[in-house]
Amino acid sequence: MDILFLAQNFTSEFSDSELLSFAGDILSGLIGLLGAGLGVYGAYYVMQKQLKAENEQYRKDKIDNTFFNLLGLFQNVQKDLDKDYIIDCIEKDRNSIRNDKHEEYMNSKFSKQKEQIIKDLEGFNNEKNGNYRDAYNSLLEDINKKDLFYLINNIPTDSYLLSKSNSFKKYKEDMEGLKKEFEDEKLICKYEIKESEIKGIIKKVFFNPENDSGNYFRTLYRCLKYIMDSDLKMEDKKFYSGVLRGVLSSKEMLVVFYNCMYFEKGEKFKELLEKEENGKRIDFFGDKNDLENLSEGNDLPFFSKEDLLFSETDMQKLEELIKGN
Repeated sequence: MDILFLAQNFTSEFSDSELLSFAGDILSGLIGLLGAGLGVYGAYYVMQKQLKAENEQYRKDKIDNTFFNLLGLFQNVQKDLDKDYIIDCIEKDRNSIRNDKHEEYMNSKFSKQKEQIIKDLEGFNNEKNGNYRDAYNSLLEDINKKDLFYLINNIPTDSYLLSKSNSFKKYKEDMEGLKKEFEDEKLICKYEIKESEIKGIIKKVFFNPENDSGNYFRTLYRCLKYIMDSDLKMEDKKFYSGVLRGVLSSKEMLVVFYNCMYFEKGEKFKELLEKEENGKRIDFFGDKNDLENLSEGNDLPFFSKEDLLFSETDMQKLEELIKGN
């Protein structure tokens, strides 16, 4: 009853226009307060956004400075890598294994022919009643005791003896054929080098005291590790790794490839190359498009396919790295 009385008393003392004016004053005050609040919030939002942008720029500047300092350190030791020497050593050891395999094959082939060759020479000796016994015995001893390499480089040249014996003449022709096959580079190059043998070659080369490349690879690893451990997006990591790759020559890229693919001390570098973000890698040695271009007869972007020293195995390693198997 008291509230009803006050309401009736209040409304009776003020006219409608006065009530509207009063309500308008209150509404204006509320709008003013709301506007002031929005202004403060807007200023706060702008400051936060500006601060976030400044922090992001500071972060990028810090990454830039650190990365390019590391890159400078790497370039200072870049000359320590004797890339030509390393590639020559790998190639030399590869050829040595191929030559050994080819020689083993040729000796095996000759062993299968040896029995018939000896029979032919024995027939000639009996036919001539031992008149050429010294020549026969000397050649027979060589055939039984010497390897093929010695025999093809000591083929009989006595024209008189060769004219008297078809057996000696046939032996000479057989040895000349074997010598030609023995020295055929195309046949030698066809021998496959097993991955275990490649690892043995690479280990031997990089452990060679004359090959002082440890500092080079440690510094290169630090540069790439800094990129991959940063909180950058993968696209930015690709950019920085591209800058790093850009200071490497094609021969350096080849040496780095063999170091990380076949050498146990290069495995950590390979692990960095295999890191993924949303199914993407930094594609240090190329991407899937490069593999497709390669199948169409084009070259690799950073070194020629012909530069690969163990072509089939190397291509398999490269495809596994790029495709992410």
